[in-house]
Amino acid sequence: MRAYERIVAVLGDEADAESRKWVRRKYTIRVRIAGAAAFALFMMIMGMSGTPWFAISTLVLLPLMIVAVFFGVFMRGTVNKGLTRLIDDDCDPLLCARRTLALLEKDKKNADPRSGLFSYAYALRWQGKWNEAAKLMRVLEDDADPQGLFLCHSLLAYCAWDERDLKGLTAEVKILRELPGESLSKDAAAHIAEHVALRELLAKEVNGKQSKAAAGYLQVADDPKALPAHRVLFSLKAAGCLIDPAERQARLAYVAEHGGTTWCAAEARKQLEKETRKKLDAAL
Repeated sequence: MRAYERIVAVLGDEADAESRKWVRRKYTIRVRIAGAAAFALFMMIMGMSGTPWFAISTLVLLPLMIVAVFFGVFMRGTVNKGLTRLIDDDCDPLLCARRTLALLEKDKKNADPRSGLFSYAYALRWQGKWNEAAKLMRVLEDDADPQGLFLCHSLLAYCAWDERDLKGLTAEVKILRELPGESLSKDAAAHIAEHVALRELLAKEVNGKQSKAAAGYLQVADDPKALPAHRVLFSLKAAGCLIDPAERQARLAYVAEHGGTTWCAAEARKQLEKETRKKLDAAL
C-alpha cells in the first residue's frame, strides 16, 4: 500500500485542492516537460540512424537527453528539500504537512512508502499532533525491514521527548540501539546518538537538575548554526527549566514570535498568557 493510501486509511487525512495545485506547478509539470524533452531528443537521434549525421547527433543530443532524464529524477529530491525547509527554516509544519500529503498522492511510483509515512508524521509531530503521528508510524512496528523499524521508533522517540515522557523515550532509545546498524541508513547512527543525548537532557530535567538541563538546551538554542526550528524548540525547552522569570519570559516571547505554526509557538503563548494572569491576580 502506498504511503498516501495508508495515511488516508489510518488518519482519514486527504490532500487539499490548493496543495494539489502547488504540486502540479512545482513538480508534475516540470517532470513531464523533462520527460517529453528526453523522448523528443531520443526520437531525433533514432531518426538520423543510418545517415552520416547519426554519429554527430549522438554526440550532441545524447548528453542533452541524459540531462533531461536526470532533471526529472532529481526534481523529486529538490521538492523534498523544499518541504523540509518549510519546517527547518520557516517553522511551518502545517503547510509542510499539506504539501507533503499532496505530493504523496501524486507520486504514485514512490518506491519507499516508509519514508513517505515518516515525512508526513514528522510534520504532524511539529504541529503537536503526537497521537496522530504515533498512530501512523506504528503501522511499521511489525516491518521486517530494520530501516522501517528505525523510522518508526525514531519518530516515536521525538514524540516522547516533546511530551516529556522519560519512560517512553528510554524505551524507544533502547529499541533503536538494538537495531542492526549494518541494515540501516548511513545517517541512522547520528540520529540514534541524538535521541540518546535528548534522553539525557530530559532525565536531568525530570530528575530536578533544572540548571544542567537548561544549560544543555540553551547550548543548542543559542548555537549560531542551529536551524530556526531547533532554536525555537530548544528555547521552549530551556524556558521550562529557567529560574529567572525575566529570562524565562524572554525565551517564551521569542518562541511565540518565531515559532510559526509549530506546537512550540502555541505552547509559548499559552504559558505567557498564564503568567500574565498570575501577575494580574497578584496585583488585585
